Amino acid sequence: MTVTDEWISGWAGRMDALCSTFMERFASEFGYPPDENRVTRAASPATVEDLPDDLVTFYRRVEQVSFPDVGAGFFVHPEGRTVAGMRGGLPTRIAGSREDSVVVFGSDGGGALFALSATDGSTVYRLPPSRVEGDVYTAGAVPPEVVASDLAGFLSLLERELAAMI
Repeated sequence: MTVTDEWISGWAGRMDALCSTFMERFASEFGYPPDENRVTRAASPATVEDLPDDLVTFYRRVEQVSFPDVGAGFFVHPEGRTVAGMRGGLPTRIAGSREDSVVVFGSDGGGALFALSATDGSTVYRLPPSRVEGDVYTAGAVPPEVVASDLAGFLSLLERELAAMI
C-alpha cells in the first residue's frame, strides 16, 4: 500500500487517541509514571527527496515517533537522523542470509534497527543487534526479519502494539 498524506494524518490521529488513553492508565497499571510516548508532528514538510517515497510522505506529516513504554520500545527517527544515517553512521546494506540495500529509519529499545528496503522501496526489516562494518550490516545468529511488507504495514503494527497495551 502506498502511504498518502491522508493515510498518515489518519494514522497519527488514531495514535494520538490511543496514546492519550495509554498514558492516562499507565501509572495505575504499572506502578510508575510513563516516559514520553508520542507521535510528534512535523513542524515543516520533509525537504529531502532522496529517501524512498513512503518515507518522504511520512516525514511531511510526522517528525518522529517515540514509544519507549510500548513493548521493548519503538522509535521512528527524525528525518535528519535518517538522512544522516544514509550518509554514514548507520548501515545501508544487509549482508549474509539476506542481501538488500536499506534506509534505517527507526529502532527499538533492544538495540534492533528498523530499515526500509531501498531496492523495492517497501519491505521493512528488523535488524537485530549484529556486526556493522562501515555501512554493511552482517546478519548474526539471529537473522534480519521482515516485519512488514511496507511502511503502512509497519505503522499499523505500531498501532496494534499500542492498542494491545490498553
